[in-house]
Amino acid sequence: MTVSAALRETYASGDDECVVVETLEVDHPSLDGPIRLVRNVDSELGEPGETLNLPIEAGGPRLPHLFCAFELIAPGADSDGPTEGKIRMDNVSDLFHELLKGAIGYDAAIRVTIRFYRVLPGRLDEVAGPDDDSFAGLEMTAVELSADSAEGTIAWPDGRQQNVPSGPDAFFDRTSYPALFT
Repeated sequence: MTVSAALRETYASGDDECVVVETLEVDHPSLDGPIRLVRNVDSELGEPGETLNLPIEAGGPRLPHLFCAFELIAPGADSDGPTEGKIRMDNVSDLFHELLKGAIGYDAAIRVTIRFYRVLPGRLDEVAGPDDDSFAGLEMTAVELSADSAEGTIAWPDGRQQNVPSGPDAFFDRTSYPALFT
């Protein structure tokens, strides 16, 4: 995925008027619903348990995101292929303890989505949806949880480990990929 020109310009310009609000969504089948976190909201973290309502898709309903300070290194790519990303949160081990405890015994990955919102300070109520630079479909591949922090490695799913179906639901069919069937 590439970062849009508008978001690249915002990061590069050093413009102190515009704020890039970052959100993190962590989901797993063992949860009742996804855990949604937000940071970079006018440099305020709010009180513990406070939330901010943001749409997760353009024109969609506003859903609560818990204020939380987290560090994020998005996954990327270099000449050797995809690179892993990292998420680190301090003082939220209780939030993720239940997630990890519930994930034990499941044959399903912990899914992670990162969304960016480019807004002017004090105008969060005008946000209609995230920028096009979101990272969806990431998986948490390793997690370390201690009494004072939680850290996870995030990456794109490894396609080499996925089964390619045959028959009418095949990813590769004779019409679209004739070279594979010669």
